[in-house]
Amino acid sequence: MTKRIFVFALIGLAFILAGCGTLFGPSPRTPVVDSIPLTPVDPSTLPVVEMLPVRIDAEYIEGEIIVGYTDEGALAQLVSLVGGRVKHRTPQINAALVEVTGMKVPEALGRIAWAVRRGELQGIRYAEPNYLRDLIEPFPSTNLEVMGAVLPKVYDPDADLRPYQWGLDLVRAEEAWNYATGQGIIVAVVDTGVDGLHPDLQGQVIPQWFDAWNLTWETGYDSSWEPVYSPRYKRWYEGSHGTHVAGIIAAKKDGVGVTGLAPDVQILSIRIFSPDPVPLPAPYGHYYVGDYGAAVGIIEAVDYGARVLNNSWGGKGYSQTIKAAIDYALMNGAIFVAAMGNSYLDEISYPAGYPGVIAVGATDPQDKKVDFSTMGGHISVGAPGDRVLSCVPRWMTQAGTGLPLLYDYWSGTSMATPHVSALAAMVLERHPTATPYQVKRVIEQTAKDIEAPGFDQRTGYGRIDAASAVQTTVLPGEGASVAVFAVTKSSGFPVPYVDITLRKNGIDRYFGQTDFEGFEYGFFPTWGYGFFLEIEPGTYEVIVGGEDTTLYWWSWMRVANRVTAKKTVTLNPGLNTPITLEVNTTLQVTLSWTEPVDLDLAILEYDPVNDTYVWSTPKTGALWGEFSQDDQDGGSETYTLKDIHWHYDIYYLGIVAYGNSSTARVTVVQNGVTENYGPYEVTGGYLYPSWGWPDWWENTPHPFFGVTGPGGPVVY
Repeated sequence: MTKRIFVFALIGLAFILAGCGTLFGPSPRTPVVDSIPLTPVDPSTLPVVEMLPVRIDAEYIEGEIIVGYTDEGALAQLVSLVGGRVKHRTPQINAALVEVTGMKVPEALGRIAWAVRRGELQGIRYAEPNYLRDLIEPFPSTNLEVMGAVLPKVYDPDADLRPYQWGLDLVRAEEAWNYATGQGIIVAVVDTGVDGLHPDLQGQVIPQWFDAWNLTWETGYDSSWEPVYSPRYKRWYEGSHGTHVAGIIAAKKDGVGVTGLAPDVQILSIRIFSPDPVPLPAPYGHYYVGDYGAAVGIIEAVDYGARVLNNSWGGKGYSQTIKAAIDYALMNGAIFVAAMGNSYLDEISYPAGYPGVIAVGATDPQDKKVDFSTMGGHISVGAPGDRVLSCVPRWMTQAGTGLPLLYDYWSGTSMATPHVSALAAMVLERHPTATPYQVKRVIEQTAKDIEAPGFDQRTGYGRIDAASAVQTTVLPGEGASVAVFAVTKSSGFPVPYVDITLRKNGIDRYFGQTDFEGFEYGFFPTWGYGFFLEIEPGTYEVIVGGEDTTLYWWSWMRVANRVTAKKTVTLNPGLNTPITLEVNTTLQVTLSWTEPVDLDLAILEYDPVNDTYVWSTPKTGALWGEFSQDDQDGGSETYTLKDIHWHYDIYYLGIVAYGNSSTARVTVVQNGVTENYGPYEVTGGYLYPSWGWPDWWENTPHPFFGVTGPGGPVVY
């Protein structure tokens, strides 16, 4: 028998949509009315395929992969396997940036997945592309009435602009300053750089900054940059974004210009957006350094001494590397604050979607959610984010006059987020030993509830109230942690890269994903773990789903492949709770036909004894399932997967025709979801495998990336 081996892996990528419980419901497929002629395949000519390129549904830097490892020897073995070299290591999280020159990134990841799965590459936690992300684009103010009220004073270097900062009034900043101003706290602005020579930021910015592009520390007060405009790249806000954010946090309180919510904070600039663009084809213009550089920047900020990290950027892709960097921050007592996004939708973006993060939405002067502010069960609080006046770099000029601009009104969750970062610094000044979770809960518990009573997915626990937060005298209890271990019910085999959702009171609150070996901090000893740090204690429904390849609005992985396991768990303050969930596939395939000819249903099954794949039929018997009768004169044949079966594999389907032409239909019932295929025209003497069925759900190319799926049911 010719050996045919396929493996399908999705390395380090999960686009998890809010409310993902709906993905687990049934979705029956309507059968095709007219019969479809199939192209026959001679089994003796089937090719041998050792691995398939990994499918990547997001933008990434070609020629680079990020590898998490637990063993230096394994990293060296991996580098040799893909013909690459290590460009940089980050020992704090045991991650490395690997340059790959002899093959494309999807092929390199496919080789790694195959070697790990066969046990030939031990000590690798994950391998993923170096993903690209964006700043969360602000909205410049177009309200002429508002702008007219302040513009005459913007260009007066001695003007006091504090009366135009409505957000400070709403959060009761003046009262809060009687208790805390952020004294002694470093806040890292992970962004485009900061103009520390701006009049309102002089003395507020540390004269060292980290260049994540070159992975070096630089000296100087001004790390901002003026973007070079071109027909391809017109993002006016990129070089000035970080300065606007820094002003909201820490502009001087001196009666001149604007005032930051935490005016005694020191700003540390971590520049992850740069004037050196990633060379991507049009129309994609990215000045983002990539997830590896961003992760290093986060870690460098923590090691420098930053207690709060402000992140007004994000994207769809789930990155194990960014997750590890955030966990490093949390475990070292740093608060990670991130913008929800400006999508108008209820959805997940990262880093806001990671556990332990304070995810921030935007509110307006009327204490309502701003329409563009992204919603979701992971939101923590809202903060002023509509027409916020703050600093812009000195090189920005007034349109039409050439005069320095210095200040501008912007709107966005990018502007809301630094309000929360500033408040976190103020709470830390009052409670220097508070944990990230305790700071988060102080901010949440003292927020003003402005929407539905209690927590809601539009504004979280409400709009922040700085005066109430800094007057908190007794800290809440510590946060909880949970380690979720996903295994196959069939064999106890760990399942990597599956989605994990923690649902509380009917709302999906936290999202994660298992990796190859787990992030080992004493209680993550093996692969297949997903872990959640610094989360709210309480009772949760833990949901483990199959591999998720949902890209934006287009679901590529069908519902039937999303195996689901659920378990209820109570998480206690200050404790880590390990739990194990078993995922299992149920599969029944039926072939039916009416003509008086002999057809056989065929299933490609793995034979571990001989390390090969074989086509099983009613005539041969099955390895991991059971066939019904062998009908030879019209009728039907059914294959039912056993509870104990070969795990984490693709069970390709086939139709074997022996006699004259006939018309065949196939019904697949997987995990309770029924799909009907055909009718097909088949001719005797040939095998017709499912990867060639024209109406098989995944044989239609992806509308954007042009690739297809594995061609058969994924079985756990």
